[in-house]
Amino acid sequence: MRYLASLVILLASAGWVGAAYIYEHKGLVEYRETDKDAWEKVPSGGRFTITAGMQLRTARASMAEIHMDDGSRVKVAPLSNFTLSAEDKEKSVFGLASGRMRSWVKKFSRRFEVRTPSAVCAVRGTDYTTTADADGTKVEVSEGSVLVGDAAGRTVLVRQGEMTRVEMGGGVQQPQVNPDPPAGDDASLGGARELARREIYTEISKDAVVAQAQAEMQSAEYQNRKTAVDAFGRRVRMEEYTIRPQDDQFKYVVLNTRGERFDFGKILFTFNAALPADLSAVTANMITSAGSTAPSVWLTEMNSVMSNTTDKVTEDALGGAMQYNGSITSPAYNLVFGSYKFYAAGPDEADDNGGLGKELWAKTNYNVARNTQDAISYLGGAGAAPAIESSSPSGSDVFHTYAKNTYGDGTWIAAEDFVLFDDGKKLSTGDFGGGLAGGETVDQITDRLNFERVYTSSLFDGRTIDLMYSAKLLKDIGMIRFE
Repeated sequence: MRYLASLVILLASAGWVGAAYIYEHKGLVEYRETDKDAWEKVPSGGRFTITAGMQLRTARASMAEIHMDDGSRVKVAPLSNFTLSAEDKEKSVFGLASGRMRSWVKKFSRRFEVRTPSAVCAVRGTDYTTTADADGTKVEVSEGSVLVGDAAGRTVLVRQGEMTRVEMGGGVQQPQVNPDPPAGDDASLGGARELARREIYTEISKDAVVAQAQAEMQSAEYQNRKTAVDAFGRRVRMEEYTIRPQDDQFKYVVLNTRGERFDFGKILFTFNAALPADLSAVTANMITSAGSTAPSVWLTEMNSVMSNTTDKVTEDALGGAMQYNGSITSPAYNLVFGSYKFYAAGPDEADDNGGLGKELWAKTNYNVARNTQDAISYLGGAGAAPAIESSSPSGSDVFHTYAKNTYGDGTWIAAEDFVLFDDGKKLSTGDFGGGLAGGETVDQITDRLNFERVYTSSLFDGRTIDLMYSAKLLKDIGMIRFE
């Protein structure tokens, strides 16, 4: 007894040491220490201890199972980004920035919380699933109950078999019977459609992007590989392809390699119905349609990212529909998105808004062809329009433009665009006439053209995002047409 009492006193005087660890993981799981910028792979084999403040992320087709010393455990889905915010004798707190995790919490254990950008979920003795994205948080309870609240302190109690949502701007929905409850330990992995959208915004490490591209290229519908010279005289190896994640989606991916530098871009297009075998049949009328009736297949969502694997620019467009403009020739129908938002992020903003980044502007009922909208809000508020600089650095007859937006809080972002031939020469208005006179068609000239966009921003700490892509692949899939 004296030995036991001495041991208890010793443990109490030494303080409590957390024992959260990765029990099992598959695929690519990375971690980042609180005092470091670089991500590292979780080593294979054996348990990997997680300390408070450590940030972790899972790639596509990857997962991690985390165990706590009290017997509670968490299974983290692919394309998730989370932090063990606190782990002590009083509580375990996970910060889920984006993605999905399922938690099995032992009864009579210490307090257990999952915090997302929009919600707080506090439980004891529960099996529940939390999903965080740019729109908010979804909580599904399989056993027990969960107290769910938003930033304003509004709460609801969600019981077994029920679900609720917490919107990003605040507000907690009343619990309702879950029409599609998780089933089995792997339910946290989510559906293919959800993963396809989440992957666009959260998977930016080079290893994960390249590994996925290597797998997808085996079944790519269109592919293009070539080496060209960019606007700054550097040789760029370009790899591009399209793939259909679901029958109503196609994804366009471009990878750029310049020596040790790696940049990439992805766009996920989602439609209202299954796509036909000939992709150009829908892409030809994706933005405008001159017919007397609206196309039967139209674009409903568009999600994109451009990144140098450290910084990123993302766009998120939802609620797409073809709207009649009152004229058959102007054209009759234009694509209008109910919501279109633009974000940018360096490492400090990477987890904002469910992984999209820092919101710079948002448009409602945005007419893509006419570049008009019902309303627009900016970083800093609806009336805080940015200061705009624009120019044509190489002259008005050269396809080279520069635009910079500076917002009220000092945040700025600039985009420089080029249209280039494979040898790096900038396209000018006279090139088409000269080419045609030499017997070359517009179609042939287009196959030698590339587009380059360079983003700089106060958020990027001096780094750039520099992506080059070909006109040829866009022509092949019907997004560039010649009448």
